Amino acid sequence: MYVVVYAGRVTRPARSTRWRGLRGRLPLTILLAACLVAAAAAVSGAGTTPAGLSFADVGRWFADPDADQVFHVNGATRSIDAYTQIVGIEDGSEVVQGETSGYVVGPTRITEFDKSSLTQQDTTVPPAAEPPVPVEVKGGPYLVYRQAGSIVRLGARAATIPTGGVVGPPVAAPDGTLWLHRPDAGLLCHLAPDADRVSCTVAVPAGRHGALTLARGAVTFMDTDADTLSPVHADSLGTPVALDIDLPDEVQVAGADLHGRIAVLDPRTPRLLLVDADSGQAVRVTLPSGRWTAPAAGRSSVVLLDAQARRVHSYASDGRAQGTTAVRAGAGEPRLSRGQDGRVYIEGGDGRNVLVVDDRGGVGAVTGGPATAAGPVTSASGPVPPMPGTTPPSAPGTSPAVPPSSRPGAPTGPGTTQDTTAPPRAGLPEADLRPVPAGVPGMPPDLKVVARGPQLVVTWGAAAPHGAPITAYHLAWEPGGGSIHPGGARSATISAPIRGVTYRITLAAKNSAGVGAPATVTIPYRTLTVRRGVSAEHLPDCLKPRCAKFHIELRGFDPNTKYEIDPYSSVHGDFNPGAGLTTDEKGDLTSRSRFPYSGIGDTVWVIVDGQESNHYVWPPGD
Repeated sequence: MYVVVYAGRVTRPARSTRWRGLRGRLPLTILLAACLVAAAAAVSGAGTTPAGLSFADVGRWFADPDADQVFHVNGATRSIDAYTQIVGIEDGSEVVQGETSGYVVGPTRITEFDKSSLTQQDTTVPPAAEPPVPVEVKGGPYLVYRQAGSIVRLGARAATIPTGGVVGPPVAAPDGTLWLHRPDAGLLCHLAPDADRVSCTVAVPAGRHGALTLARGAVTFMDTDADTLSPVHADSLGTPVALDIDLPDEVQVAGADLHGRIAVLDPRTPRLLLVDADSGQAVRVTLPSGRWTAPAAGRSSVVLLDAQARRVHSYASDGRAQGTTAVRAGAGEPRLSRGQDGRVYIEGGDGRNVLVVDDRGGVGAVTGGPATAAGPVTSASGPVPPMPGTTPPSAPGTSPAVPPSSRPGAPTGPGTTQDTTAPPRAGLPEADLRPVPAGVPGMPPDLKVVARGPQLVVTWGAAAPHGAPITAYHLAWEPGGGSIHPGGARSATISAPIRGVTYRITLAAKNSAGVGAPATVTIPYRTLTVRRGVSAEHLPDCLKPRCAKFHIELRGFDPNTKYEIDPYSSVHGDFNPGAGLTTDEKGDLTSRSRFPYSGIGDTVWVIVDGQESNHYVWPPGD
């Protein structure tokens, strides 16, 4: 059995309460909301909702950055049944949910909220700015940062877990095990629900193109070079099934099958391929020209999105077209997602226009309230606001209000009176609709400073605007000077810092109301470098001339202090337990005899006391 275990230093995300309490705890009639969700499920035939106001079986959460709101869509009724305020939602944010909490995932922060009380909780910092692939499954939810090679587990056992390299789209087995493809290393890796490290136990040819999917509930590997489909076992691939079609490397594969057929998008033609998991035969469906995203398998449909034309297409498992629906124009890119209820949801790109695919392949827009007889849903701030461009449905057995003069047989003329009071406004209560004077911005969150060669790199998150756009960020450092950066900036550099000097760095946001409170960090400037050192030999697999020791230099650290030095590789992750070494009286240290390595072309680095060295490409030997 070929086993590689990446026992990387598992990072427990630092939590912050910076956002907690900014809006106060908002009242919610939880019992009413729970009854409404249960009633909606009963009316739709979807079954009862689990106790504790769990939304897992009936829908999905979405974020509206413009309104700083998250809202829950009941997929069975295509209506909003809960919402709440979340301060500082970033554009492009997505919401994932676990058993008791939801998480608003943005480029620079992840904000937790309690699903029962609908109150904002803590924030954490993601390991990368790239959009992650969310996976809502037992033991999670998870966020997979494919290019960064990191998995973020959210919830009670929160952790950031390295994968050892770039990974393909993940899939989750029914038992909650997360599976990933490492194409560079030729490995299929998995993360069990109770594990804190990724294990790579299944070998495939290195560089082989392919994708993981679920076929009849079993993890399966589609090899697009060999044009085969193989079940994935704990330590090997099963017997492959030959496909009757030549698959290009660029195909995009749905994460699960539909009635035994796996949906594959060939973007070159373009066409949809529906591959039988048992026989390997494919149904071919020609698609119109467009910019197609990866297919998603719903309850009874394969759903595709043409992001260019903003149109949703649904197909049955036999390739029969079920319908085409336009996605209303929005501020961002529309996207498909599959909820825990098995339904496919389409979000228009701005968090406001949401469509749901029903059990017959029909696509319908989400309305502003539940289509039940229970009355309006009470949420954290009042009645649920209607989705833009929609009309809230009337309660069963009622009709829209009609002025008395227009009703057949209504009395008119002298002696009669008419109610000329304007109807109540839909949406939030009147108090929430009044303009609020702008205040100075909040403190910039997640201020961090790291030394990178001859520079200090400063990064931060977006400050809360408090009613007016952020126009600038004021950065200052002592000793030294300062600089001003645009309101959209999230990083800056301080050039030529002095070694051994401790810098105090402050950052404040500015809007039309003034400059807000600054965030402050201090950092001693010190250098940490790595390169190939003396040639070495470490049996059985590190041989000359490829093999050599790391040459590591620490400068400007605390004198006479022992530091843990942890080496990393882009291919093997945290491949060595590291070593504890002590600086001299000047705070310097040079290591020439540690960490033999032979991976030519791999990128290596070390981390010491939270500081990351330069990234060095391992060269050939002499």
